[in-house]
Amino acid sequence: MQCLKHGTKALLALIALIFSGHAGADTGPAVYFLPVVDGSEETRSTPFIAWFEDLSSAGYVEEEYLLAGNAAVYGYSDTVKSGSDIEVVVPAMPYRTRLIVRRPETASHFNGTVYVEILNATAGWDGDPTWQNTHDYMMRNGGAYVGITSKPVSVDFLRDQWGTSSVAAKRDRSRYASLTMPHFGQVWDVITDTLTLLRAEGNGSSLLNGFEVTRVILVGYSQSVAFQVTYANHFHQSALVSGYFLAGGGEHAKRINRLDSVEELASGHVNNKISVSAPVIRFQTQTEVVGFGAYRVRQHEPDNAAVRIYEMAGGAHVDVVTAQLGAKTLTRDLALSSYSNGCELAINPLRIGIVQSALLDVLNQWIDGEPPPKSKMIELDPQTEEMLLDSAGNAIGGLRPPALSAPLGQYLGSNRGGGFCFLIGGFVPFNSEELLARYGNKAALVDRYRRAINESVRDRFLLPGDASILIRELARDLTQVWPTGALE
Repeated sequence: MQCLKHGTKALLALIALIFSGHAGADTGPAVYFLPVVDGSEETRSTPFIAWFEDLSSAGYVEEEYLLAGNAAVYGYSDTVKSGSDIEVVVPAMPYRTRLIVRRPETASHFNGTVYVEILNATAGWDGDPTWQNTHDYMMRNGGAYVGITSKPVSVDFLRDQWGTSSVAAKRDRSRYASLTMPHFGQVWDVITDTLTLLRAEGNGSSLLNGFEVTRVILVGYSQSVAFQVTYANHFHQSALVSGYFLAGGGEHAKRINRLDSVEELASGHVNNKISVSAPVIRFQTQTEVVGFGAYRVRQHEPDNAAVRIYEMAGGAHVDVVTAQLGAKTLTRDLALSSYSNGCELAINPLRIGIVQSALLDVLNQWIDGEPPPKSKMIELDPQTEEMLLDSAGNAIGGLRPPALSAPLGQYLGSNRGGGFCFLIGGFVPFNSEELLARYGNKAALVDRYRRAINESVRDRFLLPGDASILIRELARDLTQVWPTGALE
């Protein structure tokens, strides 16, 4: 493997290598550094979904690489061969995709954990929701992050479409001109190749040269979870993956290979549930539990001791923070406004990111031998399979964020309106009379909220460093909703 550094000479060498067509053909997977080239608006060459904040202030750098290699296409086998129910149906064929790496500037600040995200392709281009939701946690603790463009639709978008619109045209399109992933089924070997390069040791063969990698956690959000489950069930290697963090996913796992353009396994298929020896944490919000059918793939500790499921009552697939972060990338890279425009209700204010951060911390400790908390699942009506609600209209059971102990209204898993509103959480605030009837005075509400925060920290569902965020946001919200002249 060869890693190219900044500079004109390196860039020319990279271009020559790309167009020679031999990258990774004989020597296995390889990565090639893609430098950021400054210039005018029309010639600037920067990564798609590059992070919009200055990572250097946190002692981090962002880099982009081409990943090149050969990936087979698999199919299901009627007979079990060598412990697997899959077999190669198309020999390895060349691919070339890209990786986004966000890491500490120096190895001395690296804690040994790499979070590898299967970038989300639901919109037809890459998204990095796990990074968006948990980047503060990753950087506070010295973790590294790698995002994989892993689906043909995203590869084709980068190569053929990005840079052709009026605003995105202000980019150097040659950056992704060589990308290719001709077959959906190549994704599994692409993931393995990435993990292999992270685990390689010394001699310039590692994607993180000089960084001692001790844990690799495969992460993903929404559609990406379907890839994680299938990868774990058929391709997991304990030497490559330490654990799995599945967030915001639905019932269906991906097929090994498309069948008549169908990517997902049928409802009720045994492989929709994850089965792997490594620790697995599955995080769900209200949106997915019923709306995505995630309750159908619930797993309990007696059935699979390697899996924990935490369903966040009051949480939504897209909360107000996620919507704001996503809008920044959409505006800068695609000249699109936020996908939440036009929804009828206010966006759900409950942060899903800090819950996921706490659960990533639990997963890291679990990998090191500390048992995780028991699963927490939202209660459903056994006849209708609908969520049971309390007097405030909020879900009963599950992982309960502090706000549900002192609610300011009803926290919904979806909004009303067209477009992506079904993914965006809604919020219906209490009126003044309801607030006063519930709490009497502001001090009682705040006291209840603070006690709930302490309980969440104790139960390991909230990190101590994130508790102050919730206190500040409660103070802000109360200035807006607490009745004027009412008891403080």
